[in-house]
Amino acid sequence: MAFLESGSGVPDDCPPQYVTTELPKFDEEYFQWIDLLESVASAQENFSMIELGAGYGRWLVNAVHALRQMNRSKFKLVGVEAEPTHFNWMQQHFLENGIDRGSYQLIEAAVGAEDGRASFITGNPSHWYGQSTWPPETRTVMPLRLKWTFAWLRGRIKTVRMVSMNTLLQSTDVVDLIDLDVQGSELKVLTSATHAVDLKVRRIHIGTHTAEVESGLRTLFQRLGWENKFDFPTGSLSPTRWGNISFQDGVQSWINPHITY
Repeated sequence: MAFLESGSGVPDDCPPQYVTTELPKFDEEYFQWIDLLESVASAQENFSMIELGAGYGRWLVNAVHALRQMNRSKFKLVGVEAEPTHFNWMQQHFLENGIDRGSYQLIEAAVGAEDGRASFITGNPSHWYGQSTWPPETRTVMPLRLKWTFAWLRGRIKTVRMVSMNTLLQSTDVVDLIDLDVQGSELKVLTSATHAVDLKVRRIHIGTHTAEVESGLRTLFQRLGWENKFDFPTGSLSPTRWGNISFQDGVQSWINPHITY
């Protein structure tokens, strides 16, 4: 519990105002924070990060504030989001946090195995962040009656630009962190750019959505010789160092030992 003291901008004749706070519960985002903060802390002079399925760019902006706390101002950020309202919110989010326009690139697109066009579910942006390519790669948010589901989401299918991981990595030398949440397409996206990812990426944090994708990711990164940091399956109650934690999306985190700091 905290209170506002005299001299804090509150008139002297006002009684003390008390606010009750509590620490956030441990959930799947705890591991996202660990990957983010460790990547920021261990990066060289210029920090680089890509967020795929970025929503309003929350993790990119979190990285900026972590860098500011370390008095570091050199970074390159890339955010990719196809849902048009979420993309507009991401642009606004960067502006409201006073981030230099020359230090980031925001791309309105879906992420896929190749460049081109894709059908994408949009809509209901204030209450839902599970938009994906159509048909969806995962059924975790899609009951069998897809027509009913589509109406329930109040969404619509829109043709959008699709950008590949290979294209995103072309213009950069090393990426300290990729944060990937693309609703079931994660294995396809990463498999299509295996060489570039292994050559240029230091760490990847992946939100997973099916057991099949999780198994495929393990096979992919073990073949590359990457080190596993976290691996918790989707829809599970899993034991962790911080107790049992419920995972809606699964979490996999992999570190590339071939790129040294």
